[in-house]
Amino acid sequence: MKKILIPIDGTARSQKSLDFVSNNFSKDEVEIVLITVSDISLTNITNPMIIDMKIEKSQKEASIMLEKFKNKLQGYKVEKYWILGDPGKEIISKSIDGKFDEIIMTKSTKKNFIDSIGSVTLYVVKKSKCTVTIVPE
Repeated sequence: MKKILIPIDGTARSQKSLDFVSNNFSKDEVEIVLITVSDISLTNITNPMIIDMKIEKSQKEASIMLEKFKNKLQGYKVEKYWILGDPGKEIISKSIDGKFDEIIMTKSTKKNFIDSIGSVTLYVVKKSKCTVTIVPE
């Protein structure tokens, strides 16, 4: 069974990756892990209670978001994964540790940068040990 890692950032464009999977893979040929990485800023916060509250809030929001996206892949074997850190580095780390066959992510373009891809996507493409499929917006 093919293992696919799908980074989810909570935006509507994340749905494009899910659509790609459902249009190109049958439910019995893939295992999917939805990953979201929270990169909340804890700079200049010294109160441990405030740090804990920010992390807890971020984790709760991510859990709700991941569940919403998981529900869009009914019938597929889907796991959810949340971590705090640098998105590019954490996606690569998870892809290596989990021995994934493919990472599927949606291209993120900014205005005035029509021909470029987002910095996280670029990092993943450069550092990945597995196939990376970039789905257009």
